[in-house]
Amino acid sequence: MEEFGPADPAAPRCAAVRDGEDWLLTGTKAAVPTPFGASHVLVSAASPQGPGLFLLETSAAGASWERAETTSRDAAGHLTLDGARARALPDGALGTALRLARVSLAAVQVGVAEGALRMAADYLSGREQFGRPLATFQAAQHQLADCYIEIDALRVCLWHALSLVDAGEDAESAVLVAKWWSDEGGLNVVHRVQHLHGGIGVDVDYPVHRHFLWGKQISGTLGGASSDLDLLGAAL
Repeated sequence: MEEFGPADPAAPRCAAVRDGEDWLLTGTKAAVPTPFGASHVLVSAASPQGPGLFLLETSAAGASWERAETTSRDAAGHLTLDGARARALPDGALGTALRLARVSLAAVQVGVAEGALRMAADYLSGREQFGRPLATFQAAQHQLADCYIEIDALRVCLWHALSLVDAGEDAESAVLVAKWWSDEGGLNVVHRVQHLHGGIGVDVDYPVHRHFLWGKQISGTLGGASSDLDLLGAAL
């Protein structure tokens, strides 16, 4: 659902043209997550009837893949489409998929941020400076407290969005709030945690950098904090 360059995922530049009962897709999708081994992928594209979601075989003629590097080190691939044949999903499928994807990203970000905070608490409790554990210094405690509060806010907004989705109610605004918190609050947490680790925070032999990289990637997926705030303003 993502493409190169700034764009709203709900308004894809990839094009779909009807061909009998199927559709032909043309365009490029960036960093499709973990497609290798999958038989099909869901692709967003714009048709004369408006944006929609299409089911495409990964090995379809006209679909070519190129491995892509991601900050989280997950396998991803750039997908180039040149008249690849696909099937259209019902109206509203793209909006539903984006809603669920945003909630899912927020849920993963809760785990990434919690894991980062736990690493920071353990590290600061065990490392001493001036004969005292670093965790006893007020400046470090304040930063850990800020992380805890932001994670709690992220979790509350996530569960609010999930409860509305599960009840079949209008969840658009709640989902965007949860995604904004995962972009803004989640990124704040992994930034602070890396800072609290000092020089070892950027050492790739120490695992805290994985939380930072994953959190940063999530914060920019399907639009970052500013983009989600713009969408939230329009929804309100």
